[in-house]
Amino acid sequence: MTGTMATVSPKKTEANASGLGLYLWLAFGITFVATAPIAASHQGWITAEIGSEWHAVGALGPLAAALVIARRSPAAADHLRDGFARWRVSGWCYLAAFSPLVFLVPAAVITRFADGAWPDWSALSESGRLSGRGWILALLVPAIAYGIGEEMGWRGTALPRLQARFRPIVAALVLGGIWAVWHLPFYLYREGMADAALGEQVGQAVVIVIGGMFLAWLYNSTGGSVLLCAIWHFSHSVVHVAAPEISRTFDTYNGVLSTVLAVAVTAVWWLRMSTNQTISYLPERNTP
Repeated sequence: MTGTMATVSPKKTEANASGLGLYLWLAFGITFVATAPIAASHQGWITAEIGSEWHAVGALGPLAAALVIARRSPAAADHLRDGFARWRVSGWCYLAAFSPLVFLVPAAVITRFADGAWPDWSALSESGRLSGRGWILALLVPAIAYGIGEEMGWRGTALPRLQARFRPIVAALVLGGIWAVWHLPFYLYREGMADAALGEQVGQAVVIVIGGMFLAWLYNSTGGSVLLCAIWHFSHSVVHVAAPEISRTFDTYNGVLSTVLAVAVTAVWWLRMSTNQTISYLPERNTP
């Protein structure tokens, strides 16, 4: 009897060894299961009332998945740890990382002309969610959880593995699409997403992809700093939880300015970038 031996392509072997597939399964699975109670509560599928602070547990998916992949090999652990510890970067990169906070000033000026009045910051103290100590669970905890939890996963783990296989623009677009799909449970319960019209929800998904491309630029431009990506994500979360409590116009213009910046810098970056300027994770040949 004549037998045949199957061959496995080097690229497929490296992709499996890098843990990208396992990361995606864990990131999606843990987040979807973790957010199921609050989604079911909001949709009326269960009678129990689950508070909005439960949203923070969704960050456990990317975070846990990243830690599992890091534990599989010393190289993966070093790669992730070095990315989170990388803080010596250009001041311009810090400005980009804090841009959601920086844009509060021009957004306030635009709101003054659009609404005829400056944003009323005292509205934060009157907010049912953010007054007193409520801001800790409603704003601070989710911002930290998603800032660190997501970026350890999407930029710290998934992006460099995708960039080892694809050109930068393709890797960023692929990850942006995956990232948008990962947000699907939030459309069942998250304020501003679940209550949005279908067209607005589609627009939000597009903005998520654009945001992912901006973070890909920030990650590569800082030599692979997960820390700077986490700072941007934290700043973005803080602004877009607090700003709607002050003024919807204020929040909208801040988001528009952030999106314009993301489109502008990534467009310039993609035109100038070479594959040698991207941060890639190449697995150890003996990784089990």
